[in-house]
Amino acid sequence: MASHLDGNWPGVKTPGINVIVRFFTPGTQTEIYKSVAPTDASGNFDVYDAPVGTYDVGIKSDNSLSELATSLVFTEGGTTAHTFPSWKGGDLNNDDYVAATDQGILSGNYSKWGPCYGYAGNWLMPAPVTVKPEAKYEIPGIQTY
Repeated sequence: MASHLDGNWPGVKTPGINVIVRFFTPGTQTEIYKSVAPTDASGNFDVYDAPVGTYDVGIKSDNSLSELATSLVFTEGGTTAHTFPSWKGGDLNNDDYVAATDQGILSGNYSKWGPCYGYAGNWLMPAPVTVKPEAKYEIPGIQTY
């Protein structure tokens, strides 16, 4: 059986930011498990298949610095809630260090825009579609299921 991480990453303001969540043997860099979880607009995210045990848990998203929580305890069928330190952006090359190379990436693209600049809407992933199990769907030429 697994456990559940009910995480929060303050400072994340955009829903759909993918958080890479890594579980380490406490006090080491030995990775035991890795998952990815999308955030909501308040920085909340969930890992429903977290391994049972005590772990140091690291999180990171594209263009952010990582954060680490130490000695989080996960019990079988239980939920572990944890608020990580605030999101810190600026790691444009994703090496977990904000330095001159990140500034070079930004300055090289300063005052440029993508080919879809000005399009209505946003670039967030759409919400998953919920299908009611009792609904019947008919597809022409294919058996109804």
